[in-house]
Amino acid sequence: MTHILLIEDDPGIVKSLSLYLVKSDIEISIAHDGEEALTIFKDSWTAFDLIILDLNLPKQDGFSVCKEIRETNTVPIIILSARDGEDDKVRALELGADDYISKPFSPRELVARIGAILKRLGKQTETNKEGLILSFWTLLLDKWEYVLKISGDIIKATKTEFLILAYLVEHKDHIVERETFMKEIIGYDHYLYDRTIDTHMKNLRKKIWDAANIETIRWIGYRIIQK
Repeated sequence: MTHILLIEDDPGIVKSLSLYLVKSDIEISIAHDGEEALTIFKDSWTAFDLIILDLNLPKQDGFSVCKEIRETNTVPIIILSARDGEDDKVRALELGADDYISKPFSPRELVARIGAILKRLGKQTETNKEGLILSFWTLLLDKWEYVLKISGDIIKATKTEFLILAYLVEHKDHIVERETFMKEIIGYDHYLYDRTIDTHMKNLRKKIWDAANIETIRWIGYRIIQK
C-alpha cells in the first residue's frame, strides 16, 4: 500500500483529504507543522513513498522543510498551497519539489498526480538492473539506484531531475519536445503551470554544467550535447 506523509496545518483539509486518500487505498501519516514533519520524516523516512507539503506551516515553513528533506533524500514531494504566484512555484521547484498544486484543489486530480508520479518511478523498480546504466561523456546514471555521477563523483538530484536527464541521454541524438517530458516524466499531458519543465532544466544545468549542456530549442524542446 502507498504510504504518504501529509504535512498540512488546516484541520478541514487534513480531514477531507485523509478520507479521500484512504478511500483510494493510500495510507496517511500526518504532520501539522514543519518541525513535527521533519521529526516524523527523519524517524521513519523509509516508510514514505511520497510527501504532500503545504508551504504556510507553523514553526517552520514548507520551503525550509522541502530544502532540508532534499539535502538527504529524493522522496517525491508535491506542494499543495494557497500561494499560487509564479515566484513561489519556481522557488519550490528549484528547491526540489516534483509538482505544485494550488489551492483550492480537486482531490481527484491530486490522487491522479500521485498515481502518475509513483507509476513512472515504479517503472524502474519493476525491471532488472540489466541495461539500466547510462553514460554520456563523463555522466553516468544508474537507473536502478537513481544515482547520478560526474567523473565518478555522486551528484545530488531529485528523482524527477534524474529521470529527465536519463530521458535526454537515452534520446541524445534527438530533440525531446516539452510535451514529451510532461507525458513521460511528469506523468500527465496537461499542466496548468507550464514552467515546471523549464525549472527542472535550470536545476539540472547547474548540477551538470561541467559535464554536458542541455540545449533549449526554442518553442520545441531540449537536447543534450557534449560540453
